[in-house]
Amino acid sequence: MLSLSLADRKAKPRSGSIIIDWLKIPTAPRRAWLYFLLFGGAYSVLCIFGVRTANDNVLSLIWPANPFMLGMLVRFPFLARPLGWVACAAGFAIAIPIMGCGLATAAGLATYNFGVVVIGYVLLYGVDQVDQRLKRLTSVFYLLFAVVAESIFAGIVGPILIGPLFHDPAAVGSYRYWFSVELLNQLAFLPMILSYPEGRKWWRRQLPQPTFHDQAPIIALVLSATLGIFFGEMGALTFPVPALLWCAISYRVFLTAVLTFIFCIWVILATTLSYNEASHVDQLLVLSISMGAALISLGPVIISTTTATRNEIVDQLRRLAAEREIVANELDHRIKNLFALVNGLISLSVRGRPEMRPLADTLRNRLVALRRAHSLIHTGNALSGPGEFTSLRELIGVLLRPYESAENKHFIVDGDEVCIDRGTLAAMALIFHELATNSTKYGALNDPDGALSVHISRGTDDLRIKWIERVAVKMDCSNAMDGGFGSKLLDFIINQQLQGSYARTCTEAGMDIEIILPNKLFSDPPSNPLPS
Repeated sequence: MLSLSLADRKAKPRSGSIIIDWLKIPTAPRRAWLYFLLFGGAYSVLCIFGVRTANDNVLSLIWPANPFMLGMLVRFPFLARPLGWVACAAGFAIAIPIMGCGLATAAGLATYNFGVVVIGYVLLYGVDQVDQRLKRLTSVFYLLFAVVAESIFAGIVGPILIGPLFHDPAAVGSYRYWFSVELLNQLAFLPMILSYPEGRKWWRRQLPQPTFHDQAPIIALVLSATLGIFFGEMGALTFPVPALLWCAISYRVFLTAVLTFIFCIWVILATTLSYNEASHVDQLLVLSISMGAALISLGPVIISTTTATRNEIVDQLRRLAAEREIVANELDHRIKNLFALVNGLISLSVRGRPEMRPLADTLRNRLVALRRAHSLIHTGNALSGPGEFTSLRELIGVLLRPYESAENKHFIVDGDEVCIDRGTLAAMALIFHELATNSTKYGALNDPDGALSVHISRGTDDLRIKWIERVAVKMDCSNAMDGGFGSKLLDFIINQQLQGSYARTCTEAGMDIEIILPNKLFSDPPSNPLPS
């Protein structure tokens, strides 16, 4: 329900106005009339509940009809068609005799209810569907903006249209009362409806598994609420907040919204029934504390939406990593086939020509070494078998081995012996493969009389690698330092990925390259190295 698909991230297409979309003929599902009937009937029942409990100390603060209607219209767009509004209007009309209020009061109450819902619907209608369903961090701010606008309308219109019918103006000012009650109910009820999950058997994804690890946040919430009642006083009302934040981190948005709703109800009950041992309990105190609980409940919802977004990003990264692994394996497979094809062509070419077999053997050996170097770059396989670390000198030697001949070895690798772990192996292999490729094109490995030396020295804070090329004929350094793809690759890996630096210097005798890397990337060689 709360996982973000790529389709959900796209902006929901909108027409020029709500009226145009409102008048479109929907593709009605089967038994559509039943949905509208249930919608209107539920709205009628909630209106009756709100009016008939107006004199109850606890239930007088609960007015769920407006957030229910708004949430259903936004969460299920099919209900937002004209028939859905008509169904709610019919449900309200049927409830008038049961509510026991006059026609003038009923008309004022209807204007109040539908006005609040219209304002909220207009403000939430143009919001992206992902935000409507509370699936990312910005969703809560859109929700809060709409709820505050509704509450301001309620605070202004409520005293005019309904007056002191449902509260004592002497205890709480009319504006404050209607503003607070509407804000409290919208923040308590609306997140549950908007985040209602999709699909069949949604509870399997929403509800925690029957293990102590998954049930622990809810257990902590119950225990902290019980402990708050035991200790009493006003501060006890905040006891469940840490557990509520734990639930927000652990569960999806819908379950978090349900738990925050329960928290709000608990606060109202604890205050009204004097479980907090307050010196006096009046309507103003209950309203003030309930408002605080509703605003506190925004915190877990924000955390839950952030966690859901993070989890979706992590899932997308995992899918991308899996896809990359598949592509890399397919590429590796094709390159293996290419090496096998070249080996076959070499054998075919020297068949019946014994004098060419030494050259063929040399080519095959170089192909084997090149294949080994390719395996290091693409898969990051360690050189020392099952060991976790690989010698840096051995790594450089393997990467340079395809460029040596039996008669003349162009390179020397010496200096301190250090090891690198598998996480850094592929990056280091790419660096020296690129340097070797450039040397083969323009430098020492391209000159029969050239020489390449690689010296490794490890200091206290960093490790320095000096790549020194010497040639008989002056190198064309402009090609090796042209700022092409190879230079960009070195910049990205050394400067950004490994947090190091490097410098290239062109001399009369060749080229010097010094690479400086953080010492934390390397470790001392094991005392009993594994046999290669």
